[in-house]
Amino acid sequence: MPKKIAAGVALTALLVLVTFSFPVRPGADENQEEIERRLDRGNELALEGDYDGAMAEYHKVLEIDEGNALAHNNLGIIYKRKGLYISAVEEFQAALEALPNYFKAYNNLANVYYERGYYEDAVKYYNKCLAIKPNFADAHWNLALAYEQSGEDTRAVRHFKKFIELSDAPTYVALAQQHIDALSAGPEEVEPAEEMTTYGEDALDVPE
Repeated sequence: MPKKIAAGVALTALLVLVTFSFPVRPGADENQEEIERRLDRGNELALEGDYDGAMAEYHKVLEIDEGNALAHNNLGIIYKRKGLYISAVEEFQAALEALPNYFKAYNNLANVYYERGYYEDAVKYYNKCLAIKPNFADAHWNLALAYEQSGEDTRAVRHFKKFIELSDAPTYVALAQQHIDALSAGPEEVEPAEEMTTYGEDALDVPE
């Protein structure tokens, strides 16, 4: 039974819009303004909770540019929120096929596996994410949780410490330190708790 610490408050994933630059695929440059407009509108609709509207905008982008990594990634996030995990995995994989170094898509893909309890797969994809972006704090938190759930305490502690070093999220930094203290104390000191949530998986990407 993996060791987990008790959490005083329920954690929910925050929807965060971030900026990420992508090269324009051949044939899509003349439509780039519409692509960016539809991506932005899709993200706005997602923020408002209109997932069907957001998906329609992302699909419109893919009608213009079928290999648009942002649209595939953001569709994957929406599918995950709707509980359509197979479709989410397919979209994150499509994003990675279009842009192999898309580290956020690796993190998002890993989050699906983590949420479904496939910790070995989650660990694999979090590590792929960090191989591309070693200082990506979100992935260190998430990888630490996956190692913790797998009973690999030493590795979990290592990544919680790295998260503390990199993160500017005080609440999660404090929680990471609680995990470190609990894992270092031994199983007799650890209280059972609900599984902790991953961090940052709902980061919808927008073009610069």
